[in-house]
Amino acid sequence: MIIQTSNANFLIEKSESNPGCVSISSNSQEELYRFFGSLEITYTNDPLYSYTVRACKQEFANAMILMVKEIDYSEFLGFSLQTA
Repeated sequence: MIIQTSNANFLIEKSESNPGCVSISSNSQEELYRFFGSLEITYTNDPLYSYTVRACKQEFANAMILMVKEIDYSEFLGFSLQTA
């Protein structure tokens, strides 16, 4: 799953080594620290997602809650859902 915010892009993948965890990669080390500051962040050779962290699903869920709370809904003023 890919999540894009105004400050960073995140790639979330299941952890092969631990089924109760996910691997979160990002192009922004600062944003990973902001959402997962207590976890070890490592550098990767991937040019699109240079930093990664492994988190349990509960830690990831908590970070997702913070991301949703930061949504600026004023950017959606011109957007409306239309049914077909």
